[in-house]
Amino acid sequence: MEGVIMYKERILLVIDALYIGGTETHVLSLAKELIKNNIFIAIATRKIGSLVNTFEKLNCPIYHIEFPRTLTFQEDADQGLVNEIEKIIERENISHVHIHQTPSGYLAGRAAKNKGVAIVLTIHGTYYPNHEMKELLKLADAVLCVSPPLCNYVKEFGIKNPYLIPNGINLDDYSKQFYTEEIRDALNIPKDSIVLLYASRISWRKANVCSIFLRACKDLKLKVIPNLHVIIVGDGDKLGDIQSLSEMIEKSCNETFIHIVGEQLNMQPYYAAADCIVGTGRVALEAMASGKQIVAVGNSGYFGVVNNNNFDEAWNYYFGDHQSKGACSRHILRDELKKILADKEQLKLHGIKFREIVEENFNISKIAQATLNVYSETTKGGIKK
Repeated sequence: MEGVIMYKERILLVIDALYIGGTETHVLSLAKELIKNNIFIAIATRKIGSLVNTFEKLNCPIYHIEFPRTLTFQEDADQGLVNEIEKIIERENISHVHIHQTPSGYLAGRAAKNKGVAIVLTIHGTYYPNHEMKELLKLADAVLCVSPPLCNYVKEFGIKNPYLIPNGINLDDYSKQFYTEEIRDALNIPKDSIVLLYASRISWRKANVCSIFLRACKDLKLKVIPNLHVIIVGDGDKLGDIQSLSEMIEKSCNETFIHIVGEQLNMQPYYAAADCIVGTGRVALEAMASGKQIVAVGNSGYFGVVNNNNFDEAWNYYFGDHQSKGACSRHILRDELKKILADKEQLKLHGIKFREIVEENFNISKIAQATLNVYSETTKGGIKK
């Protein structure tokens, strides 16, 4: 019919809520790209969090579901929510339900199973409790993992052939310009400063990484780099602890140089303000897309300075987020940062190469196409595990 777009697949993307985080940003990027490719997308989520307005700009149906914070796995528990999702599947004629988290993934998976719809599961980390992971994997018709360590992780649960599909990065969102003044000016950072940036949720083990990073920065400030400034981006239940630690460090250094800026919807100008980024997972990929040097440390421990020669190894550790070389300490991190910051020209050369790596391997258009291929290959009870 003239004027009517015929979609190849009709996808329901399901996430717990719309807070800022790696999983939520991944789903947002994927949804944008799939919509651009004329794929029908609907989203089921709790409409709460800093990304609500950003998701609403997608101009696709977003259904508010009051997903619980915990699961009981009792058959009659939350049956009303399962019924709600079944109605969405019927109303939108959904062909695939793509789940990412619990509890939302488990409940949406039950609904999809009841309606005979294919279930695609993306694993984003090793933080799922084992009993919840087992239940999700039982429901899934196809299992996707965002990193090599996660492929090995799900194989421990009996999944023989998971798909490796990384986080996709929209290169248009990240400037090729190595350095900009915008954020430095806003934070009153002097032009001759060396700027380090740490970006993460400030909770769980990542808050511990942030505290190690800050203590390493104290050592650098006092002994090596007197013109050092630090930017911390993120929020979480341990933010108060990080603020207190920052105040203590600044008092010891007799200078205000730690800038805690909270959650940020647009990370690009913050990456552009930094000489080097300390981070892991998706933050590492975004920083690379911005042409920045990465020192990788995450939930699982330490990897260190990433360069052209060791990038494949860093990727296989997912930059310390899903696997690592070992534990991180302030002394190890301090010494690595001291070494890499001594050569600004090398920082730029690494950044240029990193941008090329992201363009080649993590471009959102390629990642969306790989995901579409999984959708097209997967039917209820079809190829998968």
